[in-house]
Amino acid sequence: MPRGLKPVRKTLADGSVRLYWYHRATGKRLQHDPTTADGLLEVRALDGRAKAQAAVVDALGGSYALLWAKYRESPEWRALKPRTRSDYQAVRDWLGDAATQRRLVDFTTPRIFKLRDKAAAQRGRRFGNYVVQVLRLTFAWGKKRGHCPGNPAETVELIRRPAGARKVNRPWSTAEVEAFLNACPPQLAVPFALGLCAGMREGDALRITWRAYDRGELRWTASKNGQDCAAPVGGVLRELLDYAKARRGAAVQIAVNGAGAPWSESGFRASFFKRVRNLTEAGALRPGCTFHGLRHTIVTGGRDGGESDFRLAAGIGDRSTAVASIYGRDADRESAQLAVLGDTQKRFANIEWKPPAT
Repeated sequence: MPRGLKPVRKTLADGSVRLYWYHRATGKRLQHDPTTADGLLEVRALDGRAKAQAAVVDALGGSYALLWAKYRESPEWRALKPRTRSDYQAVRDWLGDAATQRRLVDFTTPRIFKLRDKAAAQRGRRFGNYVVQVLRLTFAWGKKRGHCPGNPAETVELIRRPAGARKVNRPWSTAEVEAFLNACPPQLAVPFALGLCAGMREGDALRITWRAYDRGELRWTASKNGQDCAAPVGGVLRELLDYAKARRGAAVQIAVNGAGAPWSESGFRASFFKRVRNLTEAGALRPGCTFHGLRHTIVTGGRDGGESDFRLAAGIGDRSTAVASIYGRDADRESAQLAVLGDTQKRFANIEWKPPAT
């Protein structure tokens, strides 16, 4: 029996058990019995492929830093959204000298478990999991292209959320929405209403322009998934948009800061969470209010009203194949989105926004 093979037994539908052989170095399943002449030739060819991959690794210098450099030159990297690139790069920056000094073969599964736990201890569970996900993605990319011999992050589990931990991005209550909008400056109230009444993600709420607002509707393309979205404009959202449009300056964006310039994401988050923090300390909000929680507010209210999962997914601009068939979902998506968001706006129709006294 040749060395470097792994036996895998699988139970078939008829109850019988079949034995398969896998070549460890390449992960390929053998097409022939390894004890036959054809099998021996197949194993010998796979051994040669593994050696060629190892030679490529040596040519790269064997470091993760060079694998990362190759990945950054790829079409897959160029296809990523700017925010995703930034998040991936944050992991690479955190790895620092470890990525430069250690060879790819030193990135074993146990070592990646240690990196996961170290990252979680320093920056929290989510970042620890993100380190695993980025390593898994880049090693998979490199393995397919012969830049590395395997994917040691493939079997590394993510850290589960602790039992009883506070849920993030929970829905807002009607009282909390009213408390936030009460005498809220327009530079915060406008993007807040776009999240609450149109289901926009934060980035879309800050980037959407006045060209998207026409004849009582908003129409835009979600930046995360490229989905075409539409929302009716009524209630407090209409009040805020009419107020902002009457006072618009040179910026083409609907949401602008106090100086009339487009928001940066970091600037908006600082101002948004400062207001949330102050209202939470005053007892007007319960802990856990986030911008993304506004999308949860739409879904929770719609579910309480008996809406289907498909219509709720359409309402917040997400694709869904679990409830509706592929052929029917696009035909009904816009009507579902308009209906769900219209119902959401009706829930908050009695809330009035008043500009702060000047």
